[in-house]
Amino acid sequence: MVPILILYTLKRLKVISITDKNLSRIKSLLQKIFALVLLLILTSTHALNNPIKEKPMVFQIMKNQKVIGTINMIKTVSGDSITYNSESNINAKFVLSFKIIGKEKSVFRNGTLVYSSVYRTLNRKVKANHSIVQKNRTYNIKENNKTEVLNIPNIQQNLITLYFNEPNGIASVFCDNQKEMIDVSYLGDGKYKVEIANGKYNIFHYKNGACVKVEAVSPMFDVVLMPL
Repeated sequence: MVPILILYTLKRLKVISITDKNLSRIKSLLQKIFALVLLLILTSTHALNNPIKEKPMVFQIMKNQKVIGTINMIKTVSGDSITYNSESNINAKFVLSFKIIGKEKSVFRNGTLVYSSVYRTLNRKVKANHSIVQKNRTYNIKENNKTEVLNIPNIQQNLITLYFNEPNGIASVFCDNQKEMIDVSYLGDGKYKVEIANGKYNIFHYKNGACVKVEAVSPMFDVVLMPL
């Protein structure tokens, strides 16, 4: 229908001169052009709206060279947004048995954190359950049916992004669990130390920009994360 309307308009405006002999040929050509343009529009729209999931990253959590758990991470790119999802499962036994399950989600839009959530249980008891939402350039922490303002103006990287990208030139990142910015120190030879809390820190190892090892140190126990 649209090609015929274009043809009719051009004829009325005397832009082109059309005879009955070549009318059907022009109609057929316009229909093909219209079909091609429509296909390009639909393809472009599908590409913009279809999220791109990168290959999942799986880290084994090791204690004394024994696997005690895993962390599964997925990065999804959709338009101007990047979403990171993380799920961890740890079963460990020292003096007592520990079963730790964690879920985290971070959403960045145009390079700025707009949403994050942390949920963690220890032996089925909830130890962390909160979310952080950016609204009107202000971050709000929602926890236990209460909302508090986070006094940080702009978050461009958090802890989970370090598993995907080497923090070149970055002095600090946001720790969603601690709800604060934490320091990042370059140790040389592709190693970075991330201070999480008193006596608790991670050392990230990179090779060609990819994370190849994480040493997680805490007062309770130390573990090593190795990618599969």
